[in-house]
Amino acid sequence: MSDQSEVPDDEQGTIAPAAEALPGKADSAGWRRMHPLTPLMQGGLALLVILGIIIANLREMLIELFVGESYSGGGPEELIETVIAEGMLGIGIAAIFGLILVIVLFSWLSWRVHTYRITGEAVENRSGILFKKHRRAPLDRIQSVNLQRPLLARMLGLTKIDVQTGGAGGKVELAYLGHRDAKTVREQIVRSAARSQGDDPSESAPEPVHDAAAVPTGDPVGAVGYDGTSYGEAHGAFDRRVQEFADFDIDASARRSGVLVAVPVPRLIGSILLSWEMLFTVAVLIAIVVIAIVRSPGALVGLIPLALVMVGLIFGQFNKGFNFTLTRSREGIRTSAGLTATNTETIPLGRVHSVEAMQPLGWRIFGWWKVRINVAGYSVSQGGQNSNRNIVLPVGRVEDAVRVLEALLPDAFDEQHPLRDALVGSGEGYVRPGTRSASVLWFARRRAGVQLVAQSRNDERATLRIRRGALTRSLIVAPLLRTQSVQLRRPLVHRMLGLASIQTHTVLGPIGVEARGLALPTARAFFDELAGTVVRVQSGEADRREAERLAEASAPDAGTEQR
Repeated sequence: MSDQSEVPDDEQGTIAPAAEALPGKADSAGWRRMHPLTPLMQGGLALLVILGIIIANLREMLIELFVGESYSGGGPEELIETVIAEGMLGIGIAAIFGLILVIVLFSWLSWRVHTYRITGEAVENRSGILFKKHRRAPLDRIQSVNLQRPLLARMLGLTKIDVQTGGAGGKVELAYLGHRDAKTVREQIVRSAARSQGDDPSESAPEPVHDAAAVPTGDPVGAVGYDGTSYGEAHGAFDRRVQEFADFDIDASARRSGVLVAVPVPRLIGSILLSWEMLFTVAVLIAIVVIAIVRSPGALVGLIPLALVMVGLIFGQFNKGFNFTLTRSREGIRTSAGLTATNTETIPLGRVHSVEAMQPLGWRIFGWWKVRINVAGYSVSQGGQNSNRNIVLPVGRVEDAVRVLEALLPDAFDEQHPLRDALVGSGEGYVRPGTRSASVLWFARRRAGVQLVAQSRNDERATLRIRRGALTRSLIVAPLLRTQSVQLRRPLVHRMLGLASIQTHTVLGPIGVEARGLALPTARAFFDELAGTVVRVQSGEADRREAERLAEASAPDAGTEQR
């Protein structure tokens, strides 16, 4: 049964959300335990393997310790015969059961103290027997909520919830929960975070998409929504486990409105084979073959590690991009992908700091694009700027890229500034580079440009758009509401040529929001306009939030607890 009563927070003095049903029974402070198999996933299995290796390597010493005679070695049959001959069978069995009992007891204690809760202010996690650990993610700082399912966890029906916040290393993991329970908890966290950040999920129902790609075929049981309706069709534990293993994690609202983007397997394979990494690997392979033919046949030995690198590269990208789907729900944008290990990420609406659509040279003949984002949190805590987790569309047509950009930045595009033209058009209305910028931009000069789109004086949807790139075309869209600072830069070569660059700073991520090669007078005028617009937009947003806070404080029922 789910505990839906009000639960006072013993440390923060807040009230846990009472209207939402969470799985499991909570104690008096609102803490709930993880799945009982959590210790197995967090090291119990590895501990058993390590103990087995230690015993196997020290068996001679152990037998001599208990029997008093040296053991000459041999296979398992000789070992068992020696134990039986010395009358140590009972002791051996008792020792094995005792060891298992100690491991089970330690795992049970670890599970007892590993708890989580969702209050009106934060998501919290406690763990540890000898060394206590307590992590807390404030709801107003949550940037994304992810579901991660390694292969073993999928086989056991378990899922890990990864809550990303805006700080470096600010991550709270709820590992592990049952798959259906994890989806319920995920939705609770996303809704609570949206309310805490001033967004009402009930007011932003997803819009139906036209001609959206369908969910990939071949699913034997169908996708499963977080509301759990599809699970009622299962006729036993095995059927439910199969459904959980093959779950596409598409919620009910997204199922009704349609999937925004789904990446077919042939397109994914083609994008990997035509990527810059693969083209560079093939070029090195050809160079080795030529050197072997012309100079030294021994150079062919270098093909072995190169082939291993190529296979690893193909499988790694295929594994991460397999069965990719992107949907939009009331709470935010959701991406799901993975073959052996699946990862589902939910990004609340309004938390994206910048978006970039990219088109490598090898993709241009097919019109494919890739989309990635800067979001506070995991670009720092998950391995820096090259993290693949920033990708929200591994490969798609230009129509797919447009849908993804419009979903990530709703209402940021209009008929006067069409997005498709910014991607593949001539770029009318963009501020062009200076006449002497060819030495800086090379072949990218024809495409490069920057544009400030502000529809009204305090328009919170104002954006900065940058077109750049020759071998890899790129379009960057950065909401001014998320801009942290604006800079006019003049590196040495720019100063020598009378040029300057405009840069806006966001959270750390793979996207650098910078327009290079502008003529100095043009750059100065654009910088003044951009800085003024950023101040007006963010001041207007601050005034709006303050007005909302005062309105809530003056409401008749202010300060009362929700029941």
